[in-house]
Amino acid sequence: MVAKKKVSKTVKAKAKTTTKAVKKTVPKVKAKITKPIKAKTKVVPKKAVKPVAKTATKSGANVKSNDWVAVHYTGKFTDGKVFDSSKGRDPLVFQVGAGMVIQGFDDAVKKIKVGSETEIKIKAKEAYGERSNKEATIPKSAFQDESIMKVGKEAEIMTNMGPMLLKVTKIEKDTVKAILNHPLAGKDLVFNIKLERILDAKEVKALEKAQACDCGCDCGCEDDGCNCH
Repeated sequence: MVAKKKVSKTVKAKAKTTTKAVKKTVPKVKAKITKPIKAKTKVVPKKAVKPVAKTATKSGANVKSNDWVAVHYTGKFTDGKVFDSSKGRDPLVFQVGAGMVIQGFDDAVKKIKVGSETEIKIKAKEAYGERSNKEATIPKSAFQDESIMKVGKEAEIMTNMGPMLLKVTKIEKDTVKAILNHPLAGKDLVFNIKLERILDAKEVKALEKAQACDCGCDCGCEDDGCNCH
């Protein structure tokens, strides 16, 4: 569910050749191109949240802004083709109204009760935005895979915003001009959503502690003091 944040600082990216030209508005970015993406694109979360221990929530409870919720979902194109699903995985955990998922998905969850399911259609504007031809400026030094630096070349990259499609438009002395868009920009989407539960205070506290730790675990460490790895 999710990609509308501005790109900030270094964008760590993985590249994969693609034939589709998809476009989205982004500001200037720094990018690091690494090895090819192999995993299926996961498109809903804007930021990953580790799964939490399951606790019971009263069926029929209403969701409020700032609640942390756990949902299962299936995302489809308007022709019925599935592009992503939480089936077989832990439920998606996010904070309602915090911009962690795409707007249309967030709005839909606010309208359903715990234990309920719904199907919604989200217009591109409230999903991954419309396609754009706006160029981003990327330093050449960020490209570890120089084969990407060719005018007209298209590649799928993984960034701190999630998957993006990059199309090189111009190569200058020290920088590369490119168009960046989410792979689903310009597309209307359909989601089946089931609200599993609302997290309790203990779960939320554990999540906040984990998020404060940049290593991605729940040790509560600071950046440079992590001995987890």
